[in-house]
Amino acid sequence: MFIKQSLKVIGIYLFYVISHYLSSHLYTYFCVPNTDMELVQSAFMTTTPHCQGLRWIIYNGGNTLSAMWVIFGAWLIAKGSNYFLKDD
Repeated sequence: MFIKQSLKVIGIYLFYVISHYLSSHLYTYFCVPNTDMELVQSAFMTTTPHCQGLRWIIYNGGNTLSAMWVIFGAWLIAKGSNYFLKDD
């Protein structure tokens, strides 16, 4: 039971890591200018659906990863405090 739950959590974490990583690279490839002419186009590119979607994944994926670390830290503290505060 614990192993199945752990594998699900790890799978979700890896999904967010990979999504964030790929979206960051795709955003710089498709939405960030490399030349002076593309600099002019960037004002229009930032409003395209694919650039907005990639930004959404980057922003929300990063926030989700941060929240996962906070939850993991809180869980560790709870487990540690239960271990050290036992009345034996």
